[in-house]
Amino acid sequence: MKKSLFIGLIVLLTMTSCKKLGNEVFFKIGSGQEYTFSDIELYDTSTHILYFKNVQYEFKDILASSFAFMDDGGLIYQGSFVPGYSSSIPYGPFIMSAPTYGNYALRIENWHSEKPDIRNNPRIIDILKQHDLLHPGLVISSSSIEISGTQLTFKFTVTNQDQSDLMIIDFDKTGPNLFHYFTNGLRIYDLAHNEVFSSNIQHLAPNPWNSWKSEWLSELKSGDSKQFTINYTINNPINPGEYDTTFKFPGLAYQVT
Repeated sequence: MKKSLFIGLIVLLTMTSCKKLGNEVFFKIGSGQEYTFSDIELYDTSTHILYFKNVQYEFKDILASSFAFMDDGGLIYQGSFVPGYSSSIPYGPFIMSAPTYGNYALRIENWHSEKPDIRNNPRIIDILKQHDLLHPGLVISSSSIEISGTQLTFKFTVTNQDQSDLMIIDFDKTGPNLFHYFTNGLRIYDLAHNEVFSSNIQHLAPNPWNSWKSEWLSELKSGDSKQFTINYTINNPINPGEYDTTFKFPGLAYQVT
């Protein structure tokens, strides 16, 4: 009898400990709204999007506040919410409000290029791994730009580094015009950050604008890659030299509820 009670006590303590760990505050908004690990569905480190298990209706009312990531009651890093109509962007992490991804996800932006990126703080990565919430998502694993006359050829490879198979927008299926409705395309800047080239492909909006079709997408298995090629026309010559480039591979935002 004593042995049975002892085993039962051990199980009870273990269950209590796990429950406490799941209820630890991980994310805070302002001074009043707190979210525990049990509220989180996953965190995608490739897009820095925090997904929640349930719709958070209070997100639609967030216009100006602050947010913070926590570890055992201590601050990892904090940032601010910026209204979509704001004419200035803060230095450091921020979340645009109202949230682009409805009321179930928040994307943490950081328009400054300091390295290492504070959003990839090792403490956050370790905590997410401990709670099985870390998803590495997609990455552009290699890219190249070739210029011949007035044509610029941009080649890049998208790799699924996530543990899940993912559906991606396929440039070869959408064609260049519809694809560029979902992305701003390639941009090139000189070292003084003057723009010397930006995508000049005319975008084509779906009808209705917030719709999507499964035939635009392809499945990318975990660990697999796919290469894409986009051809742009150069209106002004680009001199040899060193440049910064930006390109964001698109996903579906307003189209997905």
